[in-house]
Amino acid sequence: MKHLFIFQSLGKAIILTISMLFLMGAYSLGQNVTGKITDEQGQELVGATVLVKGTTTGTLTGSDGSFTIPASSDATLIVSYLGFERQEISVNGQSNVSVSLVQDFAQLDEVVVTGYGTQRKRDITAAIASVSEQEIKEIPVASTVDALKGRVAGVDIQGVNGRPGQRPAIQIRGQRSINASNDPLFVVDGVPLVSGGTAFDINPQDIESVEILKDAASTSIYGSRGANGVILITTKRGAQGGTQVNYDGFVGVTSAIKLVDMMNGQEFADMKRESRRQENGAVFWNGTIPSDENVFEDPVEFESIAMNRSTDYQDLVLNNGLTQNHQFGIRGGDRNTQFLMSANYYNEDGIIENMDFERASIRVNLDNQTTKWLKIGTSNLLTRSVQNFGSSDVMGEAASNNPLGYPYEADGVTPKFLPINDGIRTNPLSELVPGAWADTRTRHTIFTSLYAQADIAPGLVFRSTAGFEIRPETQGRFRGSQTNDNRGGPADARKIESTTFSYTLENLLTYDLDIGNSHLKITGLQSIQKNKFTNTSVEVDNLPFDAQGWDNLSTGQDILSFDSDLEEWQLASFMGRVNYDIAGKYLIQANIRADGSSRLAPGNQWASFPGVSVGWRVIEEDFMEGAKGLFQDLKLRASWGQVGNTSINPYETQGTLRRTSYDWNEGTPAFGYHLQNLANPNLSWETTTTLDIGLDVSLWKGRLNATIDWYQSNTENLLLERSLIPSSGFEQILFNVGETQNSGIEVSINSINIDQKDPGGFRWTTQLNWFANNEQIVSLASGDDDVANGWFIGQPVDVYFDFKKIGIWQSNEVEAADVYGDVPGEIKREDVNNDGVMDGDDRQFLGSDVPDWAGGLTNRFEYKGFDLSLFFFARVGHTIFSTLHTSRNSLFGRYNNLDVDYWTPNNPTNAYPRPNQNQERPRHNGTLGYFQGDYLKLRNATFGYNFGEAVTNALSISGLRVYVSAQNPWFISAYDSYDPEAGGNPDSNPGSNDSEDGRVSVDVPTTKMFLGGVNIKF
Repeated sequence: MKHLFIFQSLGKAIILTISMLFLMGAYSLGQNVTGKITDEQGQELVGATVLVKGTTTGTLTGSDGSFTIPASSDATLIVSYLGFERQEISVNGQSNVSVSLVQDFAQLDEVVVTGYGTQRKRDITAAIASVSEQEIKEIPVASTVDALKGRVAGVDIQGVNGRPGQRPAIQIRGQRSINASNDPLFVVDGVPLVSGGTAFDINPQDIESVEILKDAASTSIYGSRGANGVILITTKRGAQGGTQVNYDGFVGVTSAIKLVDMMNGQEFADMKRESRRQENGAVFWNGTIPSDENVFEDPVEFESIAMNRSTDYQDLVLNNGLTQNHQFGIRGGDRNTQFLMSANYYNEDGIIENMDFERASIRVNLDNQTTKWLKIGTSNLLTRSVQNFGSSDVMGEAASNNPLGYPYEADGVTPKFLPINDGIRTNPLSELVPGAWADTRTRHTIFTSLYAQADIAPGLVFRSTAGFEIRPETQGRFRGSQTNDNRGGPADARKIESTTFSYTLENLLTYDLDIGNSHLKITGLQSIQKNKFTNTSVEVDNLPFDAQGWDNLSTGQDILSFDSDLEEWQLASFMGRVNYDIAGKYLIQANIRADGSSRLAPGNQWASFPGVSVGWRVIEEDFMEGAKGLFQDLKLRASWGQVGNTSINPYETQGTLRRTSYDWNEGTPAFGYHLQNLANPNLSWETTTTLDIGLDVSLWKGRLNATIDWYQSNTENLLLERSLIPSSGFEQILFNVGETQNSGIEVSINSINIDQKDPGGFRWTTQLNWFANNEQIVSLASGDDDVANGWFIGQPVDVYFDFKKIGIWQSNEVEAADVYGDVPGEIKREDVNNDGVMDGDDRQFLGSDVPDWAGGLTNRFEYKGFDLSLFFFARVGHTIFSTLHTSRNSLFGRYNNLDVDYWTPNNPTNAYPRPNQNQERPRHNGTLGYFQGDYLKLRNATFGYNFGEAVTNALSISGLRVYVSAQNPWFISAYDSYDPEAGGNPDSNPGSNDSEDGRVSVDVPTTKMFLGGVNIKF
């Protein structure tokens, strides 16, 4: 039944599409004229527009540049393509027409969305990066954000784990705020989103382009919402001309990118024996190993040793997953009305049973030129996604279970809840028994925007936009008795229902005016946004039977919790912007935005955020006339701006109450209320000020294009908790204190390395982006380091400050080890000040999660219909802390262990300490978790083929491409367990019980995928 809604939705979309095709049959008039559109070198132009002059009949060229259009013998065809001069071709009775378009360098710079408007790329003065439709589509992924990984300098997107449906973490130019959010703002088709969730529901096949606003001069037009950068997503719209129908689909097999090397049965038995060394009845590092009868207590262990049996629990719980994506779209329109409709189904079955993600969506975009002066339109997205989150204990138990245990009952099929007689370690297969564990998260997204645009007078345009976002979400979780959480106790269940409703209303007025050889554009904006969030949750236990799951919570014997919440906030804004272009040489943009936020107290609710940027197109100067054969463009840019951040919870300034219980009148219970936190009506905005200096260069008629930016951002008045005197009854209060700084360099290079002029000739292009960001705390509330919170002036926000492991104490260092209370075989730490005492003064900075640099490299090759793209990404110079190497490295012979090179009297290694049964984990084991996080990863390799006219004509289609692709098939790293990309992310283990300090431990491994796909255009 869970697939029923998908088939119904897709069925309706197909019926609607067929109906539209019949309606479009009116275009099939007159004889058919065929042809091909190419550039001067004979390269086919895909998506060129061909119109019959004086009519609304038109079409788009297919993947090989060919077209078919109904036209009379005396008709004239108008052929146009972005970056090329428009041509008019007379048919003159011909049935086949070939056209070679000439590049128009005056139009070569594409139009870029800049927020509340567009600009030619050559006119941009701020730090704005653009990602094309081709770059997004060439990597088959679940969401547009995944396709941006490694594509844009300064945008750090890191995957979290291999659980289906999990979203990556995103930072633009580093971490600014310590407590408030660092997430960027997403804007879809001009409507700012309350949260980024809806952006992850947009299918990559529906994307026209993505722009990233990185400096304050460009983001300040979004005021407080643009504090952490802005990602503008523009979806495809209808096109004037013939109707185009397309299908895009792929199917792939996933598997773990890398597994953790745990001990097998023999290795575990040897480690357990070593941990029992004794001397005079006590465990001793240089004692004697007792007999197996005194080492192994469980009969199952003896049986496994005798049988040479070993259980690999990772192998038992991990499988191959299956991912599929199917998109059906129709696009077209006439002079007055253009439309786009698409239906998408995406399904990802994870590599662990009961973990999957499923999404179905429908998009409808319409535009209508109602009158000569009025245009209206709408964008609509409806999605339903279901994520079966699964148990977070599966991988933890798979890594920790004793490999000498046996996971099945006597029948060899039924999972045995306790593989050995140890109540701590349960069978991970028990989490996967149908009905034993369920965590289903269902989300619906309804996103719609409406606009009306009126041409009031020449150059004067008014546009009004209304956007609505509705996100009902439900989470149901059931944990049976035979699960790791309940360990034979009563089953429990929880249900959470929440709804987010937001709307945005914006009125935009623009005025374009040519003044001699100059151009002036003035933009004014009035905006309001409101958000309402409601939440209800119930949790019960002692359910009478498991089959009911969370659907009948009233049968639970005990109510563990019941809660409901309401959260509302509003934002009102005004913005003004001026763009001034003097002779195409000198470019100026200045803007200011005023925001009023209900999150803050009266008197501090309003703040203004200015931004200014300038550009000098050096190429247009007279002294550059002789260099125009080399330079197509040469531009210097500089920008300065301020943005704010109020990412605190509503009502923080007012103080809140919390219910508490009292023992009233000799055991009579009563409830009362007390202050949960102190009010601070003086809370104000975090403010980020950014200076950016950039250079744009285009050489050899666009064969080489480069962009270089240097920036520095200072964030002041941080929203931080400040400690209070304990006698006040409160430990801390939220204040505006402290400052952080980010500075860095970004480089983007695009090159056409080889471009043979003959049709189907060899073509090789390269894209490179590289960035380095220096993040540091400038000041804190106390004026000095805050060691308790791990905040240090001059260091990044997240830094590792700890003792440093320098080896293992050896057998000949008994006296030296004793000075520090250690013995041979234990971890040796660095005594920084050489005072013979290991204390807080010996801690040191061991690194941070901020890389020295990161970058992506894409090479594309094309030849006679074949294409190959290779995309590499590297992240270098950062440290990761792996709790896998602390929590799964106990070395005391009770739980399984990482297969490490541990110390023994006969193996004097400096890698890992000795096994010891008298410890839960090795002394000073926290020092074992630090690793160099550098990695080089092949993110994607795709090989495809575009079939020529002989095949497409025979199939009566306009384009056919088939391809195979590999995602994350290879990487290299110094980190020896799992994927370093997930290992270095502080949020990589959400919801897991195996996390320490928010760092990764044992969760679902990230995956690699091999797939095959097809693109068909009708």
